[in-house]
Amino acid sequence: MRLCAVLVSLLASWIAASAFAQPYANTVHVETVGALQDAVLNAESSTEILIADGIYNLTQTLVIDNGVHDVALRGESGDRDAVIIAGPGMSNPQCADAPHGVMIRDAQDVLVADLTVRDFYYHNVMAQGEQGAERPTIRNVHSIDAGEQHIKVTLGSNGLTCDGGVVEGCLIEYTDTARSDYTNGVDVLAGADWVVRDCTFRNIRAPAGMDLAGPSVLFWRGASNTVIERNRFFNCERGVALGLVWTGTNDHVGGIVRNNFFHRTADQPGDVGIAVAECPGFEISHNTVILSGTFAWNIEYRYEESVGVIAGNITDGPIQERDGVATLEDNLTNATSEWFVDMGAGDLHLTESATPALDAAQPRASVTDDIDGEPRSPTAPDIGADEHTSAPELAELGLLHR
Repeated sequence: MRLCAVLVSLLASWIAASAFAQPYANTVHVETVGALQDAVLNAESSTEILIADGIYNLTQTLVIDNGVHDVALRGESGDRDAVIIAGPGMSNPQCADAPHGVMIRDAQDVLVADLTVRDFYYHNVMAQGEQGAERPTIRNVHSIDAGEQHIKVTLGSNGLTCDGGVVEGCLIEYTDTARSDYTNGVDVLAGADWVVRDCTFRNIRAPAGMDLAGPSVLFWRGASNTVIERNRFFNCERGVALGLVWTGTNDHVGGIVRNNFFHRTADQPGDVGIAVAECPGFEISHNTVILSGTFAWNIEYRYEESVGVIAGNITDGPIQERDGVATLEDNLTNATSEWFVDMGAGDLHLTESATPALDAAQPRASVTDDIDGEPRSPTAPDIGADEHTSAPELAELGLLHR
């Protein structure tokens, strides 16, 4: 990568970040639990609720409702670890009026950002498509120890779905494990056109002796056109699933999983890293999936409806057909530790020793950058999630970070 390419990448990132700037007609500053709950309860459209640093032990769920639009709920300082929205405990059923952290009901274009949500008995953040929720953005949120799903998006019998959502720059984790196997990091039912990007998922696991936890990122029940990109998964029992079961009507349609790291250590059992099920039109491209022998294969495509492309991935185990049909191109399934900066610690950036992966893939129009947002070679990109840049080049650019 040369200097001009780096500058273009940085400029693009700045422009993308600037796009989130939203002029709100009203700004409300809060610094107590009571003021926070009242501000959310009485929020009008085009209102920004800015939360001062502190710990807010909720006595009622923060429900954004009543047909409002363009509402922001965020930490004022921008430090997500300085604003803590806390529940009564993920294993404490005595949750009274605070079973969830933040709930978006009949509200559109809601932003939840720059804060921590933790320890709620059900879901830390929830959006109800059946109530009219649309286009929520969950940005720079640290979600810890949810009783069920960390971010849950539902639908109802009325057929209304929550579409166009974004989950980005979030850290979603368990301190140890979930309270049961019924958990996911992000679980979206029937939503269309969602994006999950630049997030870290850690320890999405069930307690020992139970069935495995659900996928860390799950889109199903007719979801479509999901983009999962530039995320990192550490010691999660399952990674990404587009579709989960056979329904006869497609459990997911389309979608791309690209430029993600998946890492599990040998002492942490689990299931497949990336799976598609009953998912026509899928693409799984330029991911690095290292499971350290904890499962029989790393990527799978299941049911005959699953027709798509699997290209440019690095794994340390097989890519498994389970009645699906896939075009496989430029995949390497025999990764060794020498290929990576620190495989044991989950740093899966490539080294000079990864010669089978360097400059070895055909370019794909759908994958023009890598896990760090750095541009890929337009003629001979590297295989895997990382586009390797040599140490001398990085040092020359002042970007020596690996």
